[in-house]
Amino acid sequence: LGNNQGSEMGEGWSDFLALLAMTQASDRKRTGNDLFQGTYAVGIYAGANDPRSGYFGIRRYPYSTDLSKNPLTFKHIQNGVALPAEIPVAYGADGADNAELHNAGEVWGAMLWEAYVALLNDTGRLTFEQARDRMLDYLVASLQLTPTDPTFLEARDALLAVAKARDLADYQAIWGAFAKRGAGVNAKAPRRYSIDNQGVEEDFSTP
Repeated sequence: LGNNQGSEMGEGWSDFLALLAMTQASDRKRTGNDLFQGTYAVGIYAGANDPRSGYFGIRRYPYSTDLSKNPLTFKHIQNGVALPAEIPVAYGADGADNAELHNAGEVWGAMLWEAYVALLNDTGRLTFEQARDRMLDYLVASLQLTPTDPTFLEARDALLAVAKARDLADYQAIWGAFAKRGAGVNAKAPRRYSIDNQGVEEDFSTP
């Protein structure tokens, strides 16, 4: 992970593993979270001096599949792309520093969270435990397939490849998750060693 995108995804993977560990089946019982669409903050303890940390944690947005709570899509890894003005944000609303590794890492974390929630909500096929274990298996296996100094889309493709090898329904669900956040089948990533992440082309379609 010697390039910017790799370092950024390193932050996103770290956030996501924390989310994976703290999410419980009983979370569905919370008001407004029957589909795990509520808000999940990371690092609340680290921002304890900020009264907003209970909602935002240490990130610009809490993690959520609700785009009115967390609107980040693939384009928001680029410096200079302003964040939506109508949605509360902890900091960085002008998007000037979107390519900073923690900020861009949030976008990768949001994509992974979408993928996990898609599996959690496929209750006709999977129990909570099965969805959790599959996501963890896919994540670890995908790291083995992710190349040195990866782009966001190469890491996406690694995760999709391991899911496709096991279960086509999981593969389709994960594709939908990436597409929802702008990393669909026709998306384009920045150059491998870009420092500002310019050149993103979003796409919201699946194969």
